[in-house]
Amino acid sequence: MNDRPGGDHSRIVNHVLAPPVGTFDIDPVHTFVAFSAQHLVVGTVRGRFEAVQGTIVVADDLTESSVEVSIETSSLTTLNPVRDDDLRSENYLDVRHYPTMTFRSTAAFESTAGVWQVTGDLTLHGVTRPVELTVRFGGAVTDASGNVRIAFHAHASITRRDFGLTFELLKEAGGLLVGKDIAIDIDAEAIRPL
Repeated sequence: MNDRPGGDHSRIVNHVLAPPVGTFDIDPVHTFVAFSAQHLVVGTVRGRFEAVQGTIVVADDLTESSVEVSIETSSLTTLNPVRDDDLRSENYLDVRHYPTMTFRSTAAFESTAGVWQVTGDLTLHGVTRPVELTVRFGGAVTDASGNVRIAFHAHASITRRDFGLTFELLKEAGGLLVGKDIAIDIDAEAIRPL
């Protein structure tokens, strides 16, 4: 095992770079859960959730790996306080009644070399639905504290109506203010403690 800072801990599985085996805690300081939605049909609004925690278990057989994540819905920010208050209100996320959203994986398989499909149950706004993440492994190194650190990028798309987020703001011409689909992009780092 290489415990020097920067040492590569990746392994090769089926000729593709893969993470090392172990249980990793998501590093909230270096994890970004971003979302985007269409605005007035022509534009895009982007934001992120700042409070995220969870665990990634990497198995020797990668298909047996798992992930559990919890996100505080009130940690949403789009850098616009008025819009953020509306998104946190009963109109959308209703953070008072639904303070967290969670994801628990149920299966994982490699769709193409180095690209994984991770399916799981997303609970949002009191509704649980299956969601599929497209995941790419970014690498594994030893950080300055001697911990093994892994990185991933994941992408998913959800339809907000599926989670009971049906509030529609209509402009005078009758078009949707907020699009029906939400894109989610996750850049995550996780740590296996010493």
